[in-house]
Amino acid sequence: MEKTELTVSIEPERLDALNYFLSQDGSSAQKELERMLTELYETKVPQETRGYIDSKLTPPKPKRPPRPAAKPRTQKEEHHEQ
Repeated sequence: MEKTELTVSIEPERLDALNYFLSQDGSSAQKELERMLTELYETKVPQETRGYIDSKLTPPKPKRPPRPAAKPRTQKEEHHEQ
């Protein structure tokens, strides 16, 4: 799925401090911004609209070809297996 990159600005010192303290929880500013953006999307975009968008983004599953029908066994073949 193609994604659009967003740009936000912050002073490097603040970002370093933020990443330092977030790393103690196993996170980062990038991860937190992505989580918050998802939360904002789910809060503000109506469910019907999200469902429509999701259906457009999800590729259709390829259909499996039908299985060939098993050919009936003859009495001779059944007798031969025993």
